[in-house]
Formats: sequence, structure tokens, C-alpha cells
Amino acid sequence: MLFKKEDDYSTPVFGTIESGSNIPKDVIGKDSIAPNIAYRLIKDELMNEGNARLNLATFCQTYMEDEATQLMAETLEKNAIDKSEYPQTTEMENRCVDMIANLWNAPKELSYIGTSTVGSSEACMLGGMAMKFRWRNRAEKLGIDTTKKKPNLVVSSGYQVCWEKFCVYWDIEMRTVPMDEEHMSLDMDKVLDYVDEYTIGIAALLGITYTG
Repeated sequence: MLFKKEDDYSTPVFGTIESGSNIPKDVIGKDSIAPNIAYRLIKDELMNEGNARLNLATFCQTYMEDEATQLMAETLEKNAIDKSEYPQTTEMENRCVDMIANLWNAPKELSYIGTSTVGSSEACMLGGMAMKFRWRNRAEKLGIDTTKKKPNLVVSSGYQVCWEKFCVYWDIEMRTVPMDEEHMSLDMDKVLDYVDEYTIGIAALLGITYTG
């Protein structure tokens, strides 16, 4: 009697049953795939993608120390938002908040708060929301009709696209200060021309894609 031999972990990747089968791309497959096979399938699909070390066109990370990569790999299973379960991770996060507060010369007596984010775009969303809520509270105290017209955000015309997204998502008018050969950053002589009582803030950029 003949028995069909199943794959095991010692089977070469390209000698497996799965290697000769169609893997569904839009639905969850009915059968499971061995981890080494899944890894190889994904690895091969990403093979021809751009190399981060050669990407000098955006704010992408082009190099990371092996130790940083190792730390990230070792902490992937942590649900960092669960502060009670991971108190030391929370403590390290708070230290980073203190460092940034110090970098921005926040007064020592100021009761500031901060949080980690998935990336700079999420950070801009949270920062923009804070500006909007702070402006609204202040405007109401000053007797300004906050429903009369849209609040606005002032930013250089060389803005990162996340600020445009923020303005769309939160119904904010985006006022852009034009750039020219003499002003490759925010033109401080003209910026106040764009500010009025409905301005929630001015976004300062420390670097843009256009100029590096």
C-alpha cells in the first residue's frame, strides 16, 4: 500500500506541496501553511522592492543599528498601550516625553503630557487635534463664535502631506505661506499675514522632501 508523504519542517522550501499550489491572495486560505513556507512566500514577493539603504528621496529610515532591530524584534509581542501590564515600557516612554519636552524648552513647572505614536503622521494628527481643542476653549472664553467659519492652520507651502490630511479629516482650512528662492523655509516676515482669530496654530517643519 502506498502512502502520500506529507511535508515536514525538513522538506526543502521549493520541494513542498504548497510550492506547486495556488496561494489565495484575497481571502483566507482553507489550509494552513508552515511558517517557513509563509516566510519564503512573503520574502520572495518583496524581493524586487526598493532598498531602504538607497532611498534618499523621503524621510524613510535608511539605516538602523542591528541592536535597534533586535530590540524591536524582541518586543513585537508587547501591547504597549496596556500600561499596567508593561510598566517599564511605560516608564521608558515617559522618559522620551521628558526628553522632547526638554528639547522644546518646556517650563519645568508645566504639567505636560505626551504619548508614543506609530509614526510622525499620527503624531501630527494628535498635535493638530490638541491645537484645535486648545483654540476652541480659548476662543469660547474670548466670546468668539467658533461656528461662524472654519478654524485654520498656517503652514509653509512645502508641508508634509499629513498636514493636508489633518485639515481634511478635522475640517480645518489650511493656509499655506508660499516658498521662493529666498525663503526655502517658512517666511517669518509674511507668516503673520495669514493669522487671525480663527488660527489654531502655525505648523513648524524641521525638514521637507523638496529641499531635504
